Amino acid sequence: MKEIKTIKDIPKEDLIVGGSLACQGCGAILGIKLVLKALGKNTIMVNSSGCMTLVPTYPLTSFKIPWIHVAIENGGAVASGISHALEMKGQKNVNVVVYAGDGATADIGFQSLSGALDRGDDFIYVCYDNQSFGNTGVQRSSETPYGAYTTTTPTGKNSHVGNPKQTKPLAKIIAAHGIPYVATAAVGYPLDFIRKLQKASKIKGPKFIHLLSPCQPGWGYETHDTINTGKLAVQTGFWPLYEMENGKFMLNMNPGKLKPVEEYLKTQVRFRHLEKKNVMLIQQKINERWEKLLKGNFWES
Repeated sequence: MKEIKTIKDIPKEDLIVGGSLACQGCGAILGIKLVLKALGKNTIMVNSSGCMTLVPTYPLTSFKIPWIHVAIENGGAVASGISHALEMKGQKNVNVVVYAGDGATADIGFQSLSGALDRGDDFIYVCYDNQSFGNTGVQRSSETPYGAYTTTTPTGKNSHVGNPKQTKPLAKIIAAHGIPYVATAAVGYPLDFIRKLQKASKIKGPKFIHLLSPCQPGWGYETHDTINTGKLAVQTGFWPLYEMENGKFMLNMNPGKLKPVEEYLKTQVRFRHLEKKNVMLIQQKINERWEKLLKGNFWES
């Protein structure tokens, strides 16, 4: 597997072809393309039910690699089974990758994921986080950010804020399992994501990458703005990029002075109902977390 350091190093061959049912401007499908660019043909992908289940349409497939569709709740368990089967057959250098949404990861599928992490099985888990249950109508997940409109957190006379809760600290919960590698990534920064995937592939045991995947119909931005939306999330501190390797924390990108989070929020319909006080609260939370991350205080952030 060739190490990718620059855009020119990225393989030209796509291991997923066009013509799928993914939405225009879909961040998650771009994430899959980057996974396969980084890891190559020796990859088996497990896809828990979600938006990406729509990519292959039985009996056809958009993938040039083995792809397994499983129930929304058992991606971790299936990855464990594949990993052990490959070990028993003596097959090495095969990347077992779970590619699952936030609903299948932080909510419905968390039990099987936690079990697989606890066993120390060898696989890479990529959570493509579009911050909702996107494929069933954009319902709230535990990764839906504070203030966001979803179909189950609508605004109205009894609620003017949308989602009233903060997101579940998923990366911390995963890291608390003591696994060797945990990282965040964003489709707006493909080389950072690719680097983390290639690093993860060289580490024995469970690896987890939390990928921000902008969702055009769920978030409400123009279809051509997926990359810019992902970049703004990082540049405002809304989605910091970092990694935790064997318990050692590293902040991967420090843009210096953060852009105001309002620049990110105003690009999306799901936040347009927010009042100034709500935006100020979001900004305050970001500032507090950012100061702690700058000091390396991952667990306190």
